[in-house]
Amino acid sequence: MTEIWVRDKKFSLFLSESEILKGIKNVAEKIKSDLREEDPLFICVLNGAFMFASDLVKQLDFPCELCFIRLKSYEGTKTEGKVKEIYGLVEEIKNRNVVILEDIIDTGHTMYGLIENLSKQSPASIRIATLLFKPEALQLAIKPDYVVIEIPNDFVVGYGLDYEGHGRNLRNIYKICD
Repeated sequence: MTEIWVRDKKFSLFLSESEILKGIKNVAEKIKSDLREEDPLFICVLNGAFMFASDLVKQLDFPCELCFIRLKSYEGTKTEGKVKEIYGLVEEIKNRNVVILEDIIDTGHTMYGLIENLSKQSPASIRIATLLFKPEALQLAIKPDYVVIEIPNDFVVGYGLDYEGHGRNLRNIYKICD
């Protein structure tokens, strides 16, 4: 499908599942090189990063842990810049090498708030791996360590990303039509 409707918005195909998986494999190779001996803790930010986290950790052939937190910062197609923690971290991260797995970094507000909160727990390191990165939308000094795909400042759905709760199940990523 090259065009789809998600609720009241029309979207066109932007990234195929095969392009996404190829990018994830490349990022997994970098993570293997950097963290193979570190027994890292991967923190998947729900709801959006679940597909990314699943496909990424399947590529890793070394000891690691995966846990989940749930944050919310979007209403409709806009981010309000306020982060709401819905389900928090229960794992001990003191002196651990942590990798945050995020679906998308645009303004940077969500990631900034999360890093600020995690830093208070004294991890050995915090790295960021994001499926999508929108440098044009960035408002804060956030630099992801691992980026699967850099994209322009378009609203996208699919592969875990949603519009009003819908579209997460799509295998491809679609961008909103003007």
